[in-house]
Amino acid sequence: MHSPHYLSLPLAALFANLLAGCGDSVHGCKASKYTEKVELTPEVYAEFQKNNPIEPDPNAVTTSAGTDTTDASTGTTDASTGTTDASTGTTDGDGSATETSTTGGELLSEAETCALVCKTRVNDFEELLGCEVTEEATKVTVACTYPAYCEGRRHACVTSRGERAEADAAGAWLARAAHDEAASVHAFRSLARELAAWGAPAELLARIDAAAADEVRHAEVVAAAARARGAEVTPPAHAALAVRELLAIAVENAVEGCVRETWAALAAAHQARFAAAPALRAMYAEIAGDEARHAELAWAIDAWFMGQLDAAGREAVATARRAAIAELQASLAGFEAPGLRALGLPPVATAVRLCGELDAALWSRAA
Repeated sequence: MHSPHYLSLPLAALFANLLAGCGDSVHGCKASKYTEKVELTPEVYAEFQKNNPIEPDPNAVTTSAGTDTTDASTGTTDASTGTTDASTGTTDGDGSATETSTTGGELLSEAETCALVCKTRVNDFEELLGCEVTEEATKVTVACTYPAYCEGRRHACVTSRGERAEADAAGAWLARAAHDEAASVHAFRSLARELAAWGAPAELLARIDAAAADEVRHAEVVAAAARARGAEVTPPAHAALAVRELLAIAVENAVEGCVRETWAALAAAHQARFAAAPALRAMYAEIAGDEARHAELAWAIDAWFMGQLDAAGREAVATARRAAIAELQASLAGFEAPGLRALGLPPVATAVRLCGELDAALWSRAA
């Protein structure tokens, strides 16, 4: 396996470090965490205390995210141990507090209520490190603290996007992903044909052929997962193209491989850890390993292009890569996927943070 010359680690190892909150460091990693805050009205919070979780009203509830690098034991309420309820001053033997509601039923403790809010409103799959409730006259703020677990390649020959409109969000997402995996087969085969015409090394061509074979398997398993959820998969449409100018191929590789495919590999690694079903985690574990190699291949191709292009061409490639990074970051910041958490996709705050860390560890070094 060949790592990009900007890195001292293979991409799979870098991804593991980012997901563990270690950045680009191998030694001396310190676990970090992040906090997402949810603002509720006192009335909605009271319903959570009654173990009656209320789905969010986009017109009344806002969610904000921030980074918290302090010790989880400082300034937070540990959801696993419980806390004394300030309204009664009594604590159960297991550390949780109880309170009797005005209707005669037993309310959840503050720690239990806090954890329920986090599970319902923020993340149902990641481990909750700590939880803190701040009550004011007009709102209740719940701070949820988590560990800082810190689409396929396209080609000009692919003419379809594979969008579906199934009622099930996860099924529709998998159907589009299956389309894109199948489209990547055509992308890699067309790329190999073009690079062969430009005299690329045999080693690169062999790695491209192997990547195309990987994508055949990916398309099959993801399509099966989509169909299991009742989604219909659209085969990709593609057209034969004449061999393009070297700069056009280099720009496409920078955008589709060095940026989008590299991000997709990191996202798949997150899915391999956090997808709800064991079968999905196993599927994405295999895909993530393959996609990390494909991303490394993109960077190896990029390095070859840099030796073929003049200074103006190299700058054009770098400009296209920077624009693709900015486009990706903007799309992640606006991406809400409440129906896709079961697939292990990172929440918005996590995705934005991971993308920024990947930029610092890799993309900015290639600029």
